[in-house]
Amino acid sequence: MAFDAETNREIGLRLRGCREQHALTRERLAEYADISVQFLADIETGRKGMTVQTLRKLALALHCSTDELVFGTSGTEQPVNAALRSQLQMLTPAQASLAADILALVRRALPSEDPQ
Repeated sequence: MAFDAETNREIGLRLRGCREQHALTRERLAEYADISVQFLADIETGRKGMTVQTLRKLALALHCSTDELVFGTSGTEQPVNAALRSQLQMLTPAQASLAADILALVRRALPSEDPQ
């Protein structure tokens, strides 16, 4: 795939916006994603692209989808999902992992919606 400066710039701007929305410094996000601060700066400014593995690490660190970073928010998310996402985005990765465990337990405890 050829280098696409415009695509890299758009993804970089979405990445930066998501990072700032989470009130994270470049240093902190780079640490969470296990990449260098300079590489993160290069991605955010569109000077460099990234591998799928790096994209995945950044999405996990930001608690967002790769689609959100690559394509932007679709606007089709239901209000309940948006509210839950905003709460989860304020958590550290360790806290988010615990929240996922708690949510899995809650889901198992809820009655099934199957009409069987």
